[in-house]
Amino acid sequence: MLRVLKNIEEVVSSSLLGLMTVVIIIQVIFRYFISYSLAWPEELGRYLFIASVYIGSSYVEQHDKHLAITILRTNGGKFLGKWLPVFVHCVTIAFSGLMAVWGTQMVVFMYATNQLAPAIELPMYIVYASIPLGMAGMGIRAAINLARNWPKNQSLCSE
Repeated sequence: MLRVLKNIEEVVSSSLLGLMTVVIIIQVIFRYFISYSLAWPEELGRYLFIASVYIGSSYVEQHDKHLAITILRTNGGKFLGKWLPVFVHCVTIAFSGLMAVWGTQMVVFMYATNQLAPAIELPMYIVYASIPLGMAGMGIRAAINLARNWPKNQSLCSE
């Protein structure tokens, strides 16, 4: 059970990407081989892609694989090599927290206004739910990485 929880973002994001691929293939088959374009696959594919990106960002943060500019860390001396990752994790936590709060406000707004997606008539709060879920997960994973990667020598002034 713990292994499933540890890799929940990977499973969900991969499943969403796989489903998106199937949906887009269905659209391609209908459009080019049957000469009939469906309205719902493009919209559903877009929403599945967006959700997989937000949920996947938490998975990528878990493995500390987000894009990084390593030239500063590798060529900036011991101080930057030690404290730049700490700064980056702190910025990630702050950004993720703000996005999770904003995303939650958007979900509440979409729920209150009862908006539906045009083609698939899915409630939009379900579509927007991937934002606070992914960003909260990313913030939690960044906090875990920060604690795990905190420099052993905590003196800011020592080189």
